Amino acid sequence: MPIRTIAIVASLVLGGCTSTVVDSSCSAFQPITYSARGDTDDTVRQVRQHNAAWQALCR
Repeated sequence: MPIRTIAIVASLVLGGCTSTVVDSSCSAFQPITYSARGDTDDTVRQVRQHNAAWQALCR
């Protein structure tokens, strides 16, 4: 019985030692703009994909 109690107490104590992960990617990851007249269709598509990913992850 004491071994079981020690195991339970140890698991409770060690469970409180998890580290907190802070996601700082959104501070460097920003929406970007494009020129409707000066950029190619492919560039506009890529910018829109980038901005959609930013919106999904950082808003």
